[in-house]
Amino acid sequence: MKFKERIIEALKTYFILVTLITVFLMVVGLLFDKGRTFSYEVFLSPLVYSLIGTVPGLFLYSEKEVKMSGMIIRHIIRITIIEAVVMALVFTSKNIPSERLSVVLSIAFGIAVIYALTVVIEYLFELSQSKQMNRYLEDYQKNNE
Repeated sequence: MKFKERIIEALKTYFILVTLITVFLMVVGLLFDKGRTFSYEVFLSPLVYSLIGTVPGLFLYSEKEVKMSGMIIRHIIRITIIEAVVMALVFTSKNIPSERLSVVLSIAFGIAVIYALTVVIEYLFELSQSKQMNRYLEDYQKNNE
């Protein structure tokens, strides 16, 4: 995959993450912190968290075709890096009540769910693209026979 294609894939991942993280933050906020008012700085957090979720994919990329076990290991490494970085931010942030175990656990669980949903959505996009490409190839072969 060329660098341009990797950037395009990273942008797809980024925007999927922005959407899912925004929904997640809304749900967690409504569950644990209904009465809080916020400033416009709150709109920055999904963008930062999505960047954190996208960066490991850029560095843990290989040109080689990997086996299923290799892909699973890469996903485990990525989710571990993402969880570690986000948890570090949670515990250092003054705006997140990290002293409440329920908040920390819900964030950790939410990260895992968002990661899994992102992988599924990306898989569905790629599946759709491959089906379309196969149709184009079949049409091309029929027209050249």
